[in-house]
Amino acid sequence: MNSADELTTLASWARAIRAALVQAEIDWQPLFDQAGIAPEALADPEARIPLSHTTRLWEAVVAATGDDAFGLRVARHVNQTTFHALTVTTLVSDTLLDAMERTVRYSRVVTDAAGTSVGGDATQCWMDLGHLPVEPPPAWQAIDAFAAIFVRTARALVGPECLPVRAVFARPQPRNLVAFEQVFRCPLTFAGPHTRIVFDRASAEMPLETANPALRAVNEALLDDMLRSRTRDDLASQVRDAISRLLPGGRCTQQAVAEALHLSLRSLQRKLAEQHTSFREQLERTRRELADRHLRAGQVSVTEVAYLVGFSDASSFARAYKRWTGQAPSDVAGHDAGGQRS
Repeated sequence: MNSADELTTLASWARAIRAALVQAEIDWQPLFDQAGIAPEALADPEARIPLSHTTRLWEAVVAATGDDAFGLRVARHVNQTTFHALTVTTLVSDTLLDAMERTVRYSRVVTDAAGTSVGGDATQCWMDLGHLPVEPPPAWQAIDAFAAIFVRTARALVGPECLPVRAVFARPQPRNLVAFEQVFRCPLTFAGPHTRIVFDRASAEMPLETANPALRAVNEALLDDMLRSRTRDDLASQVRDAISRLLPGGRCTQQAVAEALHLSLRSLQRKLAEQHTSFREQLERTRRELADRHLRAGQVSVTEVAYLVGFSDASSFARAYKRWTGQAPSDVAGHDAGGQRS
């Protein structure tokens, strides 16, 4: 069980809460004082606040407003810069499902407590908004806000007619049920086993005109850097970071990675095994992710991509990429999800 004092969230969450309080004509300063959040933290775009403090802030806000759906109000004050590069990355995704997957991948940039996932079946796909085991747990209102933000993002991407098939919330039914009905505009379930927003698969897989692989690649690089800084104690993340630096020119060996991390080869192997992974698995994952990013950005040739991900020739890279994805690199290079060259 994690302690909420050890996990953090972006201070930009608190800025959005402050904006919603100002709009509601409620004095925000005493509530922030009660939660132990210093005003100067709100001025720093890189600042992070202990999860325990933001949870206390949400509790104070609900008590002051009497609105247990206040998270939905806060969602309206989240803009394209609130979550750094994450918002831009989702807005230039190839499909709504792609945006869901990127939101899950980078959710820990927003909060260390994130436990989100994407699932689906033949006709539907969904995003589960969970969290790590932590005491005290995140406020219901924080999860409500994140759900509302993603539904708003879906409408921005697909169109105003894009509505969830249904929404399930782990929280108890709110007193302010009307607010939920107005935001989600779909069948609602409360006190469920999880918080899940469900979309029609056909709509979620429809190619988006706003897709921009080059812009997405730039923002994903920023997010990857942020994630590495958030997960610096995670050996697998450290291994992938070292692999990324060593791949160009084929200098990436298990021994070289071990030396870069100041470990013996045996210690590296043992520690990775303890995390139920291996050097080969992390190498394959890093190569595939980097290759996919470079190819879709369309800024370098397939031969150059092969070099950047550690292959000695383009034909070896092409065989590996075909094995990873079922596609040839030339079929992906510089194309968006709709098959149009970027």
